[in-house]
Amino acid sequence: MGTFIKKNALMLSVFALVLLRAIVDAWLPLLDKTEARYAEIARIMYETGNWVTPQIDYGVPFWAKPPMSTWISALSFQVFGVNEFAARFPSLLIHILLIVFVAKALKYTKQQGFLLALVLLTIPEYYIHSGVVSTDSSLLVGITFIMIGFWKSIQAENNTIIWKLVSWLGVAIGLLSKGPIVLVLTVPPLFIWACFYKGKLVEFFKKALWVPGLLLAFVISFSWYYLAEISTPGFIDYFFVGEHYKRFFESGWKGDKYGFAKQQPKGMIWIFLILFSMPWIQFVITKVIQKKKEVFKNEWVTFLWLWMLWTPFFFTVSKSLIHTYTLPCTIPLGLLVFHYFESFKKHKSWFVTAAVVPIALVIGFIGMNTLYTDRNWQNTDKHLLNNIEDKSLSIYAWEFKSYSSQFYTNGAIKIVKDKDALELLIKKGTPFYLLSRNSHYKSIPVVLKEKLNYVGKNKKSQLFEFHK
Repeated sequence: MGTFIKKNALMLSVFALVLLRAIVDAWLPLLDKTEARYAEIARIMYETGNWVTPQIDYGVPFWAKPPMSTWISALSFQVFGVNEFAARFPSLLIHILLIVFVAKALKYTKQQGFLLALVLLTIPEYYIHSGVVSTDSSLLVGITFIMIGFWKSIQAENNTIIWKLVSWLGVAIGLLSKGPIVLVLTVPPLFIWACFYKGKLVEFFKKALWVPGLLLAFVISFSWYYLAEISTPGFIDYFFVGEHYKRFFESGWKGDKYGFAKQQPKGMIWIFLILFSMPWIQFVITKVIQKKKEVFKNEWVTFLWLWMLWTPFFFTVSKSLIHTYTLPCTIPLGLLVFHYFESFKKHKSWFVTAAVVPIALVIGFIGMNTLYTDRNWQNTDKHLLNNIEDKSLSIYAWEFKSYSSQFYTNGAIKIVKDKDALELLIKKGTPFYLLSRNSHYKSIPVVLKEKLNYVGKNKKSQLFEFHK
């Protein structure tokens, strides 16, 4: 047994990381607001059967993002039912399959493939996102297909047509995941790289399969854009002008329907890259300093560095960003680590450091389930709603309803907008539950508060019951 473990330590480590991520994906409630929001949008799509227009609430279109991630989560609900694991499973599967795709495309051996997997799964941003409901994982697929497809097609191998079509497929996936940002994050580094090496730029433009490629990419993606605009007029203007220009270049843009990404100081993207790529970003920086003469001499190394650094460079001037914007950097970072890797014995300390995040996850998971059973500190209304004893009673939200409350009530929770509406409900005399954000609770008139029975509270909300 000991010999088997030692011989297969790399493979077992990867399987352990995947299993741990899957367990946490199933255990952890959907958290407000981003993750629960995308899960609820997918739940509504699954329930209503409207696969054209994502909805943030029944009859309310969600214009901020295309539907790729919503489609795959809704399909997962059909297979596994509506639950946290089903919502997150597509992200986990995507991150695993991306590793397989890259390893196969680059003709890595089985051992090399597991090494790449171990590196990527110990990059905090990559590992965290393998269990998060968001649009970023599907965008990562599009970016990876474009970059790897380009690299393979430029190598003049026998199957270059296939790899060119893979690149164009990546364009389609990216456009259906987050829109034209997929081109913004891939075309410039490809162009810069091609300019570095004689003849590469001309070769690319001559052999890019423009007609079939454009048909593949734009007919597939823009068919949906056309249907979405027909279904909900105004979508095209909001999505392309608002989300892709005004959000990043107009400070204090007033037209945002869904809330800004958190405002950060300019250049914060580089801090996110360093923090959420530890320790491997430090590893490749150390190596490139030692082998700086290799960078421009080695086409592959130059390609990877441009791929990795372009995204943070682009977002340097943006204040509206979150750490997930560094996810596109993780694949080239993993490939750079693999390129500079010499032996486990020589780099053992780096792997020990890289294990901090998954080990902390294990400790946290065990600790929260054994030592600290009160989970009301989590940013979700799931546990609070579990306090409801009579499931037949109506559930209302005072002035505001969270996405997690929508998801965990299967969309049944309704908003009580003002004191007149609440007073009318009380006068009817029918028992009901009322969920209120702590910040909103103070606006309930005292005379009405006295008629509500306290049930419980969590980090941000309180639950009340009304009965005569």
